[in-house]
Amino acid sequence: MKITGLRIVDVAASHRGHWLFVLVDTDAGITGVGEASQSGNDLLVRAALQQLGQQIEAQDPTQPEVIWGHMVGGGGDVFSGKSGRVGATAVSAIDQALWDIAGKALDVPVWRLLGGRRRERIRCYANLNRGTTDRSPEGFARQAAAAVKAGFRAVKCTPFDEVRGGLADRDGVESGLDQGVARLQATREAIGGDIELLVDCHCRFDAALTQRLVDKVRPLNLYWLEEPLPRDQVEAMAHITAHCGITTAGGESFFGRSGFRDFIARRAVHVIMPDVKHAGGITELRRIAHVAESAQIPVAPHNPAGPVSTLAGVHAAATISNFLILEWAFGEVPWRGELVRPAEIVEDGYIAVPDGAGLGIELDDVVAAAHAELLA
Repeated sequence: MKITGLRIVDVAASHRGHWLFVLVDTDAGITGVGEASQSGNDLLVRAALQQLGQQIEAQDPTQPEVIWGHMVGGGGDVFSGKSGRVGATAVSAIDQALWDIAGKALDVPVWRLLGGRRRERIRCYANLNRGTTDRSPEGFARQAAAAVKAGFRAVKCTPFDEVRGGLADRDGVESGLDQGVARLQATREAIGGDIELLVDCHCRFDAALTQRLVDKVRPLNLYWLEEPLPRDQVEAMAHITAHCGITTAGGESFFGRSGFRDFIARRAVHVIMPDVKHAGGITELRRIAHVAESAQIPVAPHNPAGPVSTLAGVHAAATISNFLILEWAFGEVPWRGELVRPAEIVEDGYIAVPDGAGLGIELDDVVAAAHAELLA
């Protein structure tokens, strides 16, 4: 079997951006699907995908790890900063599609190719950020309550809209902090004490402001505090993790094992969050998880994107021993589940690990056509 081409499907998901899907075709009539959403620059990632598509043409798609090595040149430019997140996203999407093809070719699910599933369903938390258009405390509370009603037992808020990184000395910074805390308090009241509450700070704080935040949110019993500091502040983040008394998480934008090396070695966070769309696909996410396992650090894959990357994350999560919980974008578009066949189903906050060949899904052409432009 040989790769014959690569196609890109651009789906207008919501006001927050598009979902970018990749279809890798073969001369055996098997097509694999991957996702390259949220690279930060869809135009550049398309160009990177087309370049890589030419590079892998005529190769055997049933050898995803071998092709991964060819694409990155033994861990070279794509993770070096020369192409950064864009290049890593392109590689990650193609890697997902190749594992899909390999499974379909052998008529087995991807998790079986990866050594077997350790769990039959994957616990998810509802990321409320993309679906929360009303940014008042009441808006956060309503969206959180809707997620709980839908069966989720863990929800994540991103409430610090008014806090801006690098501007801790500006007028109103304390007010911005308090506005975010008010949203969190309303959310906790709406979901009750038995539901896990996660908080994403989007790297907007410095160390001193983080300490003030920790003091304010301690009564809310957070499940974790995610990325309060810029990601390059590894030593400062490690200090916060060691002393704040709240579980910390981070690493969503790192590329490859090299990107996570210092985070893991210095124990910058309690939980690492590699993203199957940016960290190097299924291939590299599992390698990152194995490195973290040796340091007794759990893995909670970052994934506020579409259903294809979610299923890729589900297969990877099923196979790693130190998996904790998977992110799921709640309330972004009502037709999300229909974009793939069989339809994506989250039940009681869990996604079942598919038994179908490959990733166990196909893009639904009709739904995709209603929201997408097929690009060469």
